[in-house]
Amino acid sequence: NVLSSEEEEEEEGTSVTFNVTLLYTQGRKVHGKIAREHAKNNETKTNVDPFTRWQEYYKDELKVNLVPLPPHRVSGITYHAATSYAVLDWILLEQSKTNTPFDVIHFADWQGIGYYSLLHKKSGLGLKNSLMMVMTHGPLLWARKANEETIESVEDLESHFLEMKSVELADVVVSPSEYLLNWMEGEAGWTIADNAFVQPYILPLEAKQAVREALDVEKYVRHRLGMKKEKRAREVIEKKESIGSKILSWFSRKKLGRKKDVEENVEAVGEVEERKDGDNENQEEEEETKEAANIEAIEEFVFFGRLETRKGVVLFCDAVDALLRKLDVKPFKVTFLGSDRNNIAREPSKRFVDRRSRLWREEKNRATLTEVNIFTKKNSAEALRYLLEKGKKRLAVLPSLVENSPLSVFELFGVNAPFIASDAGGMPELIKRRRNVVSKREGEKDDFDILFPRNSVNALSEKLREILDHGFVTNAFESAVDVIKNEQRWMEFHKDVAISREMSLKSSLSSSPGASVLRRMKKITEESEMVLDVVDMRARNVSKGILVVVATRDVDEKLAKTLKSISKQKHVKPKAVVVCTSSERNPAVQVDEENKNVGYDLSLVEKVGASLAVCRNFAFKTAILNREKNGFSEIAFVDAGNVLEPHALRVFQSALFRFDANIVTSFSHVYDGSSALADDAEIRKLTSANMRQFQPFLGAAFPVATTRNCIGGPVFMVTLNSLIKHAGLVLFDKSHSDGYDTWEILSRLTLNGAKLEVIPRAMFWTGPAMKGTKYTKDDRAGRFATEKLREAIKKAPSPAEFRPVIREQEKAKDEL
Repeated sequence: NVLSSEEEEEEEGTSVTFNVTLLYTQGRKVHGKIAREHAKNNETKTNVDPFTRWQEYYKDELKVNLVPLPPHRVSGITYHAATSYAVLDWILLEQSKTNTPFDVIHFADWQGIGYYSLLHKKSGLGLKNSLMMVMTHGPLLWARKANEETIESVEDLESHFLEMKSVELADVVVSPSEYLLNWMEGEAGWTIADNAFVQPYILPLEAKQAVREALDVEKYVRHRLGMKKEKRAREVIEKKESIGSKILSWFSRKKLGRKKDVEENVEAVGEVEERKDGDNENQEEEEETKEAANIEAIEEFVFFGRLETRKGVVLFCDAVDALLRKLDVKPFKVTFLGSDRNNIAREPSKRFVDRRSRLWREEKNRATLTEVNIFTKKNSAEALRYLLEKGKKRLAVLPSLVENSPLSVFELFGVNAPFIASDAGGMPELIKRRRNVVSKREGEKDDFDILFPRNSVNALSEKLREILDHGFVTNAFESAVDVIKNEQRWMEFHKDVAISREMSLKSSLSSSPGASVLRRMKKITEESEMVLDVVDMRARNVSKGILVVVATRDVDEKLAKTLKSISKQKHVKPKAVVVCTSSERNPAVQVDEENKNVGYDLSLVEKVGASLAVCRNFAFKTAILNREKNGFSEIAFVDAGNVLEPHALRVFQSALFRFDANIVTSFSHVYDGSSALADDAEIRKLTSANMRQFQPFLGAAFPVATTRNCIGGPVFMVTLNSLIKHAGLVLFDKSHSDGYDTWEILSRLTLNGAKLEVIPRAMFWTGPAMKGTKYTKDDRAGRFATEKLREAIKKAPSPAEFRPVIREQEKAKDEL
């Protein structure tokens, strides 16, 4: 859905132009419906790149820049997470090229493509001037449960995590239905951002055109059937007061150009007349005679929607079966009208529908069910035209088991097509009863209702029987959403954001005549994006100090390089550094002598023959004993050989406060470990840009962490209180080999209730073979680590993202 094209509005002398960019995450790959439309519309231009044609269409018709996302994806995470990072990469690159931040960035919740961008802003790394919005459409778990399918792979688990975190980290979450927000918080156990709103979808351009085309018979015949204009009389469809007529008038205004002054004058006169007559109308409203029910006979039931379980196709078939078993049922027809791209219980949906309808075609049923049709290739306009065909007396049936906010309801109301729908999900939020219409049919006690209870075969079959016997009341209900006003609200929202950003910039400028120019020309760089703010100052004021624990096997050059990177930290310095080595000291390397005047206390202790896990534990114990001398509230674990970026400690400490987290990890740059790594951070960045080698992490995705370490590497920061509360008596488990001990403690801390977040930027450099990130069947250490982790999961309270997965697997009697 494209929210807006280039529009200019005047308000208090301010002109606002929306510059819209649509980032297409499939790159230049054009497939499915888009590919078919291109082939149909460009039969003679076989040599033209389809994506280029669509770019031209978006630019010329919609004033939208359609941009393909580059195909490169980082390794170490699955496709959807890698796509999310590629989106962040593109946003930062585009921002640096144009030197202009995006005012608003929209993401869908599905597949979590906004996760790393949202994490980037929340971490304080940048995008501070962009409003980050997530629109909820229907996450993976919701869709799978609705279709009676399960979470089946690590990729599914990772997508579930990305979606869950997206609605938590967003600046603003917008849902088209209150139902979906309730599902996320209630059944799924997700945390939703504080700024969560309900605002219906904008009707897509294709849907508007479909409604207009369905009502415009002359254009339909010419365009779809290729017939020339004739002088003879044509079929005319009665245009009642509906959303469809509003869409037609809206299209006409757009087509004829803007006549703002005239329209505003007409509207103003109308408002005056309404105010004059308002009091009299209110007085007479109660005495006004209600409009009589307009009843139409129905002879054909049309399943209207995708042929999939969630849309209720199985329920519809069961209801038709039940209707055929009833006595004295009037003859009727059945049609399936929808896409067949989904499977039903692993069977192609069209084959399923064909199989289920064979019994209906048998001789014993032909007297009642006279005809069965299956149409899977009609577009929106053709589907609506089918419902409106004169004299056919067709009723659309939407028996969804689970529903968010279907646009098909707007389309059906738009053309005044009769339909009934289940009360699933957000469906009731889109429909309202017209108060001035008598909705009781003759001889009935209850009011007619187009809604029926979801997931009930009996309720649907009874509703179908009722309509066959008594007809359908066409004027009893209307849309609860005015699509024109809804679109105007979205436009006003974006305009207000743009104006407020502009006003905020002006108010923050000094009175110097040249200050505005200087501020605007300031280059957007990594450093300018990470400028110190209020949160950084608060973190420093609240913190009692940072302890850095360094574990090493030898006192060698690797250790010296690590300590040098610690001493070069900007803005935030550690209070103490404790180094523990598992070998006897090498007198040739005097690390303590070189680091005498670095502004923090450095101590070196030995634990000869110990593993790195034991060294970390011993260094921490030593620091605790000396806590009165060097008080601290955060601990950073940095194994020797890892080189910190100059802002690493500051970003770690700040992120703990920004996320209200207990543990913070980060991505890591990778270098070969043998050649010298440049001391200068700027040169290291150039190395990174050329190599583009880094290890990404996902975060505290517990289900994914049972297969690989997606949580963090050998450098991370944790609060002292969390370490004492969540780790227990033993910090690092010495039974695990190097790397896997980090995987184990991060998993244990988070499973015991600690909140962990990952910084989506490399805060340190590490060797090429980071241990403990994954395991194979031949990897004994990895197998041991994951077995212990799974045992811990069974004993631990289920985190939010585990609850639905565990519930599903308990039903299937499966182990995670």
